[in-house]
Amino acid sequence: MLRSPGAEAWSRIRRCSCPEVAMNARSSRTPLMLVIGGAVACLALVVLLVISVTVGVLVYRDGGSGPTRTAGPVEADPVETDPVETDPIETDPATATPTEDDPPSGELVLPPGVAEGQPYLELSSSEDGPVVDVYRDFLCPPCKDFQRVHGDDLVGLALQNKITFGVHPRPMLDDTSTPPGYSSRAANAAVCAYAENPEKWFPAEIALFEKQPGDEGLPDHEIIYIVSEATGLDIGDCFTDGEYHAWLQEVVEPEAREAVSGTPAVLIDGQPFTGDMGRSGTLKQAIEEA
Repeated sequence: MLRSPGAEAWSRIRRCSCPEVAMNARSSRTPLMLVIGGAVACLALVVLLVISVTVGVLVYRDGGSGPTRTAGPVEADPVETDPVETDPIETDPATATPTEDDPPSGELVLPPGVAEGQPYLELSSSEDGPVVDVYRDFLCPPCKDFQRVHGDDLVGLALQNKITFGVHPRPMLDDTSTPPGYSSRAANAAVCAYAENPEKWFPAEIALFEKQPGDEGLPDHEIIYIVSEATGLDIGDCFTDGEYHAWLQEVVEPEAREAVSGTPAVLIDGQPFTGDMGRSGTLKQAIEEA
């Protein structure tokens, strides 16, 4: 038969359990103190780390503010800032290539095969035939008629080398066109064709007379087109550069003013042709009889 514990038993129980409870209470406060202590230590460590980083940044900025860091390499390098100014070839006007915006320099350039001071283009040479010099201006209406009447005869005699044929492309009427200068521009175009191939002078000359304008002249691109189409040559650069303008103005025209009174004009062995220029065959006959 079970019996309930008596008062003495309960007393022993209480004496045994109370110390354990007290011990458990003390042991439960120990981890809390450790946590608080650890937190304080971590906070102190963070404060020290922040102070160290702040001091390091201040020291770095103070040490990096010297003159070697304020001047960038691009600003100090003159080649990077303006290389064109240091290149004498690009800035020397004597060697610069003319463009459409820049007029020709005016330097005297002789056509191929033309001697210094020679005021004509020699289109054929003959050992025993006469010397025939023809003076024409591409803006001169009578010169257009002369080309229509006598052009084929002169070309035939030249290609057969029966004459020593010199043509004088005068810029005589430059001041009469609007704008001025058509005679020189047209003559320059024909000389550009001659420079590529002397025989191309003939188709260039024929085409320019066929398309002869009035006093208003023709724009540059039309002159280039007319000669290029007639000859199959690209004269664009030569024409735009005004390659032979100086030769026409300084050599051809001064001699022509001394030699003849106007255009068209023909000299056979230095003597003026006085026959009927308006009638076909008269010039050829005079040449063959010379």
